[in-house]
Amino acid sequence: MLEILPETHENILAVRISGELAIADFDAYRNLLRDLMQLCDEVHLYYEMADVKWVHPVAAIENALFDVVHGLDYGRVAMVGEKWWQKLAAKLISPVKKYGVRYYEMADKERAMRWLLEGEWKL
Repeated sequence: MLEILPETHENILAVRISGELAIADFDAYRNLLRDLMQLCDEVHLYYEMADVKWVHPVAAIENALFDVVHGLDYGRVAMVGEKWWQKLAAKLISPVKKYGVRYYEMADKERAMRWLLEGEWKL
């Protein structure tokens, strides 16, 4: 499931994914991101993964390709998760992002959002 968080505004897209992720979820996410990228020079992304149980493989591949094509158009990207594979995913996609991806544990999600909003480059 894809949930748009209230922190979404102007050039910030904040989403939470949870449960099972279908192709329609990824399509909605990519459409939102595409729309924001047309309106703003740089889009910052907050991506929270909570209790993710299953990801449709085709959707994951399509999303990865979208990231490869558009990754340098993103601004700051904060990924918040709770599992080892989420941290690994953040490391794998980091090279195709302009500023990389910062991974945060769920307990640090407020810190992740603060970094995303303020652009604080210190860890």
